[in-house]
Amino acid sequence: MSKKHQEVLEYLERLIDSGAIADGEALPGELELSRRLSVSRNTIRHALNQLAQKYRIERTPGRGTIFRGEDSEANPKKTIGIINSSLMYTIYPELIHGIEEGLYHGGFSMLLANGNYDPEKERESARRMLEQNVAGLIVEPMNSGLITPDNEFVKILNKSGIPVIMTNCSIPGARASYISMDDEWIGRRAVEYLMENGHRRIACIYKSDTQAGLLRVEGYRRGLEQAGIVPDENLVRSYSQENADMLPGALCTREVLDAPTGRPTAILFFNDQIALQAYGVFADYGLTIPDHISIIGIDNIPESAHVQPGLTTFNHPKYLMGKLAAEMMLARLGPHNDRTHYGVLMKPDIVERGSVRKPV
Repeated sequence: MSKKHQEVLEYLERLIDSGAIADGEALPGELELSRRLSVSRNTIRHALNQLAQKYRIERTPGRGTIFRGEDSEANPKKTIGIINSSLMYTIYPELIHGIEEGLYHGGFSMLLANGNYDPEKERESARRMLEQNVAGLIVEPMNSGLITPDNEFVKILNKSGIPVIMTNCSIPGARASYISMDDEWIGRRAVEYLMENGHRRIACIYKSDTQAGLLRVEGYRRGLEQAGIVPDENLVRSYSQENADMLPGALCTREVLDAPTGRPTAILFFNDQIALQAYGVFADYGLTIPDHISIIGIDNIPESAHVQPGLTTFNHPKYLMGKLAAEMMLARLGPHNDRTHYGVLMKPDIVERGSVRKPV
């Protein structure tokens, strides 16, 4: 700890020890402390985090910092466990960044585990975090499209007795709140957008073991049906995590381009990563984007802006989703927690680049 952080911490402890701040009373605000002690607000925040290791304090946006007395083993630590199937994959670095920022400003730390698409590792990570007395869990279960209420991971979460927030999915039978994109709506909106650009033979490539994939293909089918088009199942292809290392975007694209009922004029991909795998396939077939075929992805990862042509995609609000997940957790841990489980669905914007145009 720097000298300035230490000085701020000692000042706050003197206020507590002298009785100037009693249990249930607010500590001086960050701006007031910054002016009074001539230090930055970041220094104040670091000192408050140190204070939280010795005392119980509540730091809730809009309410300030409330002193709740001496810490004790009977009270949960100021740590939230985060369990993801992947830490470095596409959307997750930004998602976790948003969670960390939200928890940090709420006075909590983050304990992070990578499930690495291993169900036993995922379950064991949850058990270890519960043994460390985390105050809550923010999780995104692997294979979310296949999980049933009797799943062992769901049982562990339900028995934990602590708040659980899920990201990018809502699992049947799980006693948890969730925040996710409205994936069924995304599938429908993608079809509507492609039809607005003149397409009617639209293919869909989706991930079959995730809830997002199942909802997106459901939305795709509904979008076509609402337009009076019977979905051509020859233009629908799926893959799972088991074959994710085999460039499924390229393999599935070849299958829909070779469909016995005719080639599509547009393809909706499960995400940008899978869509980017298809660029080389189109070149092999002598097709150019968007002159011969239009494509649209989901997630708006950085690489999507750097291919030629740029990939039109839905903008996954990665950082914002993480920040809101953290705020949902802080609300569950606050004094007004009514233990109600609820869900938040986000409708993302379309980022238009150069991969969609009217068919020639």
